[in-house]
Amino acid sequence: MTATKHFYKNPSWLIYGILFFVSVTFIFFFSTTTSPFYEHCQFWFLGDSGIFQEMGICLLQGGTPYVDLFDHKGPVLWFIQAFGLGINRKWGLMLFQCISLFYTSLIWYKTNTLLYGKKTISIIITIIGLLFLIAVYEHGNLCEEYSLPFISLPVYFYLKRWKTEPNSKRPIYNHTDTFIMGLCVGIIAMIRINNTAPIIGFALWHFIRCVQQKEHKRMWTDVALICGGIAIIFAICSTFYLIKAGWSGVYEMTYGTFIFNYKYYKSGQSPDALFAHNYVIPIVFFITTLFCLFNKNEKPNLNIPLSLSYLITIVAIGSYGFGHYMMLFILLYILSLYQITLTGKKWMYIIPFILLLYSVRLSHTAADLLLFKLRGKHSHTELIDGFHQFISSMSPNERSSIYKTETSYMVSTLFANENICQCNRFIYNNHIKLSPRFQKYAKTHGIKDLQPVWVLTQSQQPKAIDEYMRTHYTLADSIPGGEHDPIWGWKRTNLLDY
Repeated sequence: MTATKHFYKNPSWLIYGILFFVSVTFIFFFSTTTSPFYEHCQFWFLGDSGIFQEMGICLLQGGTPYVDLFDHKGPVLWFIQAFGLGINRKWGLMLFQCISLFYTSLIWYKTNTLLYGKKTISIIITIIGLLFLIAVYEHGNLCEEYSLPFISLPVYFYLKRWKTEPNSKRPIYNHTDTFIMGLCVGIIAMIRINNTAPIIGFALWHFIRCVQQKEHKRMWTDVALICGGIAIIFAICSTFYLIKAGWSGVYEMTYGTFIFNYKYYKSGQSPDALFAHNYVIPIVFFITTLFCLFNKNEKPNLNIPLSLSYLITIVAIGSYGFGHYMMLFILLYILSLYQITLTGKKWMYIIPFILLLYSVRLSHTAADLLLFKLRGKHSHTELIDGFHQFISSMSPNERSSIYKTETSYMVSTLFANENICQCNRFIYNNHIKLSPRFQKYAKTHGIKDLQPVWVLTQSQQPKAIDEYMRTHYTLADSIPGGEHDPIWGWKRTNLLDY
């Protein structure tokens, strides 16, 4: 039998091929910050992705993230950026994204097959998961995207044991699975510590069940294996920083990855975000899952850990309810869909259908960028054209303080290009004020010297940011832009008061 015939006669290989094709197509059209399809568009380096790529470039040029440049994500994310950009500046990161999404969709498919037992239904539910992903993808190359496969694999291990264990009251891991789970948690923690939240509910319920069953030895063995996996990942990252920058480098990495994130989290906690539109889908699915706890057709040992994971993830995200944070819920959505089918109540199918339509409505940003590109447009709003007109009116010296036309495709709403890109973190999010420790860091590493002379910001902005601009900048001139969306140029009058 030829390889081609074998491929078509084996449904699994055909499905793998479909998932791979869908993954590549997805990244090519929706990762606007890394896909070569958008190379010459002004949103090539837009937002967080541009900052992450700068950290990767810092590594490639011999620098040390946290020491030379600062951002509060983990070193694994910088390694991914450096490897991708090191392979090829145009498509290297897209390659890593395609692998990540293919592996994620493959685990989702296997999870659905485990639950439903039918390949057709499994592939449909997997595609539904990808539709949810489009709605919250936000230009791609974000830390949640790279965390998805490492979130999905431990949950798959849990479900595999839960489905195959004769006595389903004891959802346990074998030693290999548990150790791999520890590795996954370690990788996620060294990408962004909050992203571990979706796994915690399942792990917590596992340990609760071990205590209930008086399986204390098994529980402590699993704790040791998980901690061992986490320790290995932390040791690898620490060794890299020890070689690069000594013990001070290890400290800077630990501070930026964990301590600063805690202060960042605590600085912005507010219940208001739970009423933001981004939280609609997770909150409704959470309530639906709680309702499924009362389902008499099945023991609630999946509903409980699923509910715990929803709750812990909501708490971990807190008031920073940005759209891309919602990627952490997608696997939980998939499991909630399965729980709905177990209730036997067909009227409940309207819930995921409505939420799917709502998700499609949230996808307008990704669709807009794609449509503008297909129409041959170079920008999706008049903001970018106004930005270029403003830059061209400046003197060369002033122009170089905010925009370097010879080295970058990037144009961002606030800042543009290389070192100036880092100021997004220090001004827009006002990170410097979070702790005296970081203020000292800013002085030590010369962050004050990176303050831009000019800043561009939309007139429609949060009150706190507007007050900050008025405090540290003077309104210089109006920038040509849309009649209903004017943009203002602010010129710095004084540096931050450390």
